[in-house]
Amino acid sequence: ILYRRDRHAAVKQMDNSLTNNEISVKLGKAWNAESPAVRERYTELARLHKERLMMLHPYYRY
Repeated sequence: ILYRRDRHAAVKQMDNSLTNNEISVKLGKAWNAESPAVRERYTELARLHKERLMMLHPYYRY
């Protein structure tokens, strides 16, 4: 989610005619091609984001 959030605008700017589904496909392929360092960075960001949300909303259940 964080990777998509960070990259969505750049992909859309490159080709404004793309739908959200097409952008998701492109970003999925880009994610799979990313270096382990980039993937680890976003995995860590997601973990930190999750911890923060758990602290802010400890009783939230989905």
